[in-house]
Amino acid sequence: MAKKVPVLQINNFQQVAAILPNVYVQRMEEHLAQYQFIKTPHRHDFYCIFLFTQGTGTHIIDFKTYEVTPGSVFFMSPAQMHTFQLSADTDGYVVFFTPELYLLENTRHTLAHFPFFHYTASPCMVLNGNIRTAVTEIVIRIYQEYRGNEPHKQAIISSYLNILLIKLSNQYSQVNHPSLSSHLLHQIRQLESLIEKHYLAHKPAGEYAELMNISQKQLNTICQTALSKPLSTILQERIILEAKRLLVHTHLTIAQISAQLNFTDNSYFTRFFKKNAGLTPEQFRQQFQ
Repeated sequence: MAKKVPVLQINNFQQVAAILPNVYVQRMEEHLAQYQFIKTPHRHDFYCIFLFTQGTGTHIIDFKTYEVTPGSVFFMSPAQMHTFQLSADTDGYVVFFTPELYLLENTRHTLAHFPFFHYTASPCMVLNGNIRTAVTEIVIRIYQEYRGNEPHKQAIISSYLNILLIKLSNQYSQVNHPSLSSHLLHQIRQLESLIEKHYLAHKPAGEYAELMNISQKQLNTICQTALSKPLSTILQERIILEAKRLLVHTHLTIAQISAQLNFTDNSYFTRFFKKNAGLTPEQFRQQFQ
């Protein structure tokens, strides 16, 4: 039987109760040394930013492996599963926060406004030069405020967090979407929101186009331009990701997972999963036992 992957809350990190209930900021070296339970696969119910200033290794997020180097920054949303394999000299900073912390001083946007907090987005980038220095300085200021005793520290941290996310968002867009218009990016965000709402209904591509008041041809062009893949592939990947999460995070049977994902035929679900994941559901689950 597959082991259930734990879901960590901010209050699992002991210092938080004595400091602030909705944010945790720590040096990477101290964080890794203090909390041994983070060395096995786990999930969070909050948002995370990991900034690596030294060290190497790998970071596995939702079953994909990414390289860790000095200057690497990773973004994670609630429910994503991850684990590290890091060199002994690894250091940097971790910033954990809830939506409530961000919204304390930032009411014009939600966290969904930022391009890296979406399942179709790459969860990492590497910073170099001036932007690396600027981002590191902001993170250090957040860390200092978190450790200090100044009045209104939550509001100060929330404001710094917004600046950090804007800086990172600007750089992320330059690296990942240098030629995309703001209108096209808005359409992708709209599509992602619709997929999150409807993917269990297995809606065909044409219905998503109707919901966005554009033609299916236009929608496929948007997907190919922004994400280099057709909408059909994006829809399949979202279902497969959910299937993988259920296989690893729960003790549901394959039949129960098939039903939860609204497949009417268990054998078709198995064929669909193997075609897209390269393994049967049972074989995939065995990797995490």
